[in-house]
Amino acid sequence: MKGFAIKLDLIKISKAAVIVSTCLCLCTQLWAQRRPNIVMFVADDLNQEDLGCYGNKDVRTPNINKLAAEGLRFTKAYAASSMCTPSRSVMYTGLYPFRNGVQMNHFAVRAGMRSLPHYLKELGYRVVIAGKTHVGPQECFPFEEIGKEFGKYEPIENRTDRKKETVKFIEEHFRTQSDQPLCLIVAPWVPHVPWFPNKDFDPQKFQLPDYLADTKETRQALAAYYQSIGEADKMMGEVMQAVDKAGKKENTVMIFTSDQGVQFPGAKWTVYDRGLRVPFIVRWPGKIKAGSTSDALISLVDITPTFIDLAGGKEQPYLDGKSFKDVMLGQRQKHHDFVFGETSVEPHYWYNYTPARTVITADGWHYIRNYHPGVRFITHIDKVERNEFYFDSWVEKAKSDTKTKFLVDRYSYRPPEELYDLNTDPSEFKNLADVPAYQQKLHAMQTLLKKELDRQGETEAMILEGFLPKFFDQSYTIAQNKSAANLSFNKKFWNPEVLYITAYLEGVDKGGVVCEYFNNFRLYAYQGKIGMITADGEEKETSVLPTNKGHLLVRLAATGDLEILFNQQPVLTGRLNKDYTKIKNGYVSCGMIQGKAFSGKLQPYEGRISDLRFTMNELSREP
Repeated sequence: MKGFAIKLDLIKISKAAVIVSTCLCLCTQLWAQRRPNIVMFVADDLNQEDLGCYGNKDVRTPNINKLAAEGLRFTKAYAASSMCTPSRSVMYTGLYPFRNGVQMNHFAVRAGMRSLPHYLKELGYRVVIAGKTHVGPQECFPFEEIGKEFGKYEPIENRTDRKKETVKFIEEHFRTQSDQPLCLIVAPWVPHVPWFPNKDFDPQKFQLPDYLADTKETRQALAAYYQSIGEADKMMGEVMQAVDKAGKKENTVMIFTSDQGVQFPGAKWTVYDRGLRVPFIVRWPGKIKAGSTSDALISLVDITPTFIDLAGGKEQPYLDGKSFKDVMLGQRQKHHDFVFGETSVEPHYWYNYTPARTVITADGWHYIRNYHPGVRFITHIDKVERNEFYFDSWVEKAKSDTKTKFLVDRYSYRPPEELYDLNTDPSEFKNLADVPAYQQKLHAMQTLLKKELDRQGETEAMILEGFLPKFFDQSYTIAQNKSAANLSFNKKFWNPEVLYITAYLEGVDKGGVVCEYFNNFRLYAYQGKIGMITADGEEKETSVLPTNKGHLLVRLAATGDLEILFNQQPVLTGRLNKDYTKIKNGYVSCGMIQGKAFSGKLQPYEGRISDLRFTMNELSREP
């Protein structure tokens, strides 16, 4: 009987355990379901003013307008950079460009950087990106990726998810994994250039924005841009409908925004208001008042901390952004007193590094510091637009039209400082920096920018130096812990048959990677040896050198012939299996590998590398 009683007790305990376990499981599922899904649609190169819900009467955006009618529309939302990769890196890291490492387009974040997928996966979310990523390296942005076809730049037809992969994913996720909260970023290449051909608009009937020169070519370009906005709107509508049909509308925070302004002069690439001000619309039924607006000043740097807050995570004090969840819920009316923005221009081989830093205050003051005012500002807009090219018509009209000449000059040439009152001059045509009556305000804004740069750790010397190589007739140099993208080089010119690499190395006993060369090879000096590892895994290495410092000379021919000298003495000769001298996609770097941190021979260089120079074809002794 005693054993039988014990058995009964064990059965009761077992049943109780099952009940408790079931309750805990149900509570966990219910808790997971209460946490909202987050779906954010990121348009590509879209001005805030170019949506119907923001007052544009020409463009057609019924789905985005519907989202605004059902949610909250922010009027003072700003990107932190007016270029794709820096802006998106800010969005997904919660750090400004200097702090995450991406100040030039197409660059990678610093090695080991944490991002939105890390934070939300730790909170139990499935974190997915559909379409364009444009951030890297992948290990720093471990999104689950779908829709890779429409994430490619070309062809233009792929840009709006023709296969409906995003809609199918939404349906599948909520059918099979509805107990796991979802964070989905939908990122098509619209309305980025090349724009869709105009089908729906009469360009002559437009109310042309005042920052655009009125030419036939401009109107045709604007029509194509509006056509592309319409394509973005259609896709946004499909995403909204998929969420709503899945029965998840009430428990999904639905967001529409863009990464920066449109690729017109005075917008993208610049830190003018039209380069940085973006649409930001959010819907959350039952939580956010339908049809509401907010003048709170927010930045895209706030996205990651806001998503962490929505997911129930703890505040991350290290981040530059801060959550505006309370603003969304109507519990607070203000957010930032000011936001920061910057541009360093794309690293294409213009050799026109024209950096700018800016602060914009909640009460509408905008201060811009241009660090190389003597350098003409040049971008894609001048000569390499992919379609609907219009800028030549501006240059021609500027010869006889005062307004157009002002717009061309405003785009091409910048003074050292600019100050604008957005309340009275939203187009920023009246620079107040030199007006005596505004000197006190100018000083206050100068102080604000300096304080912010000091907080981030970026000095004026760093900004002035920049990221482009230092170019000479047949050679260029890269400073230690810096890198340059292949886009900075004209491959027709920088096309060596023989590549020379020279430098002075200190600390070869510890050492690490000396340079990476455009995904061709990595040159290292480590534990007293010098070696090279090719992209195909072939490795050549010297014996231990007699000294830990000295002059390095590497000669690599297109034939594969390799010779390395150290302190003028040959230390390695060999032959590689193919031509590694040509510039390919990727980076050339000094003392580090862009976006990655290895241990051992490819670790960041522990020591000093002086005057790392890449020379084409011959080390001339001629004066």
